[in-house]
Amino acid sequence: HAEDPHAAGAAAAGDPYSFTAQPPGQLRVSFPCPTCHQRIRVPVRGRVRARCGLCRTVLECDT
Repeated sequence: HAEDPHAAGAAAAGDPYSFTAQPPGQLRVSFPCPTCHQRIRVPVRGRVRARCGLCRTVLECDT
């Protein structure tokens, strides 16, 4: 579903995350940092560790 070009894009009202495909073929997910609410964008490739660029919180993510 996330790779469907018609379904991917901005999060609907109330959705905590959204998918984007830029450049084509590379799917990314973005979500708010639970600490400071800055949007974090990471590639979709399984389990990853992400660091918020604003508050430096380290998050373990299953993408």
